[in-house]
Amino acid sequence: MLDKIKRWLLPDEEETGKRLTNQALVDQVVASFKETVERESFNRRMMYDCSYLILMRPEDYRHAELRLAGITEGILDEFYDYINERKSQYPRYDPIGNFWDFQYCPSEKGIDNADIEPGSVQVISAPTSEKSWVELSSEQIKVSISSKHSRYSKYDLNPNTFAHIDILSKGHFRVKFNKELFAGGPTATPAPPVNSSVTPKKDKLATIQFVINKQRYSFPMREKQLKITKAVEGLTSTATLLCINEPSGSLQKEHVMIRYDDTARMFYIALFAGAFVNEQKPELSRLGQPPVWHPLKNDSSIVCGIFQLDFKAEL
Repeated sequence: MLDKIKRWLLPDEEETGKRLTNQALVDQVVASFKETVERESFNRRMMYDCSYLILMRPEDYRHAELRLAGITEGILDEFYDYINERKSQYPRYDPIGNFWDFQYCPSEKGIDNADIEPGSVQVISAPTSEKSWVELSSEQIKVSISSKHSRYSKYDLNPNTFAHIDILSKGHFRVKFNKELFAGGPTATPAPPVNSSVTPKKDKLATIQFVINKQRYSFPMREKQLKITKAVEGLTSTATLLCINEPSGSLQKEHVMIRYDDTARMFYIALFAGAFVNEQKPELSRLGQPPVWHPLKNDSSIVCGIFQLDFKAEL
């Protein structure tokens, strides 16, 4: 009776205790990745999956939704660390595809119809990331499944697999495979000589940070051009597009573009809606016309209404 009264009076305490933490989410996806490497690699060839469908309970998805970009970055950090660790045994480590693909979805049950427990996820993975999960199910391919009570190295997908799962347009992240992250390993090319003008390549060109509901988020800019827009149905964040579910309405569709110029070794910004950049109000660009580019300092603040983006170059 006392337990029932406590649960009635303190429901949030119980929910928090079972909630999926960011670290638990990262750990479970990384564990699935490592299992695949150990199971599928052979001779000198490292084998692993590049496409991931991560199912979690709806309440856990709502809690994690705005953090998924940073969580994906953390997962990839772990993936690259493990590839780097094992490449002495498996020096042929290039993936089958060119991109990592992560799709996060809320679901009460996994694709094997087993309940997904609070604080846990089901990870489904496939070698390539060229097709969506709905398309893959129609091809009846075999995938790997990893969850608390389910382990399948070869599970058959079929057209009915996702009948009870809503594959959302949001929660989708596609990141280009970055071999430059292994530059410090035993197979690295020699370092440039002293006074050389060659700049070592880094994991990311810049980082964009912002705060929503008192929570700070970080997004890595890895490609030479990035568009920042408010989140709308049908758009998902990618390596070249950052969609932000900004509640105040200050961020507009296709609000900001940032690009990096290799020759000048400088960043530039173009605005398609009003904003202040380092307390200055640059000239706006017009949709359908060439962008009006303005130099962007390596540490800059971009204020759109009451919403602020913090830009930091990593070069």
